[in-house]
Amino acid sequence: MSDNISQSAPIESIAAYLKQVHGYDSVRATFEAEQVVTEFRKMQRLGYIQGWYFDEQGHLELIPSDDTLNRLGEK
Repeated sequence: MSDNISQSAPIESIAAYLKQVHGYDSVRATFEAEQVVTEFRKMQRLGYIQGWYFDEQGHLELIPSDDTLNRLGEK
C-alpha cells in the first residue's frame, strides 16, 4: 500500500466520488456515502477490514484485516 493515500476516507469524499462516478445529485450522493460508511464500519467491527481509502487512481478500496488475508491465503 502506498503512503500517498488517505485511509478512512470521509463521507464527503465518498459522496464526491459517487457524484462523479454515478452522476448522483448531492442529496443522493451523501445518502449513499453514509450507507457505504455504515457498511464499512460494520465490516470493520466484524474484523473483515481495517479501513478504506482512495487509491492513486481515485478508486475507493478496502484494507482487508490480517485475519481476512490469512483466510484467503494471501499472507
